[in-house]
Amino acid sequence: MAKEANPAAPAAPPAAPETKGSSLDIKKILMIGVPIILIQTALVYFVFVKFVAPGAGNSAPAEQHAAEEEGSAAKDEPTQVLVIKDLIINPAGTNGTRFLLTTVGFEVPTAEIKAELEQKEVQVRDILNTILASKGLDELTVPQFKEALRKEITDRVNGTLRSGKVRNVYFSKFIIQ
Repeated sequence: MAKEANPAAPAAPPAAPETKGSSLDIKKILMIGVPIILIQTALVYFVFVKFVAPGAGNSAPAEQHAAEEEGSAAKDEPTQVLVIKDLIINPAGTNGTRFLLTTVGFEVPTAEIKAELEQKEVQVRDILNTILASKGLDELTVPQFKEALRKEITDRVNGTLRSGKVRNVYFSKFIIQ
């Protein structure tokens, strides 16, 4: 008689899914996939910067070229700035109820002209007081008016200088209360 399989013997359990294998797959993906993605991102950035948009992120050459075109006189000579601080002026038509607080800078090409302006600081302050006190609030509050005001101040201050000229006038503080 042939031996029959023992029906009482338990059959082999069905294969359970391995949890270790799937976590190993995720680790492999992370260890290999993430560096590959980072390398690809770096390569795309390099190709874009070098070939697609060269100079798009680098504005220094354009600024340097613009500065060279302004002229050799402005490039060769360092400028000096004389600052007249905290002028308090009553604008025209305010009857002393409103005031302008301003700080004015004068750009000059040489230290000699700056020294001359420093010697004439009282005259320069008087010129600033006269010009600014003659302007009303409606003029002082219009942004386009500042260019005309700069020109008027430049012309009057240049009239007091023996040598040289003021290049620019700057308002580093311009407060109306």
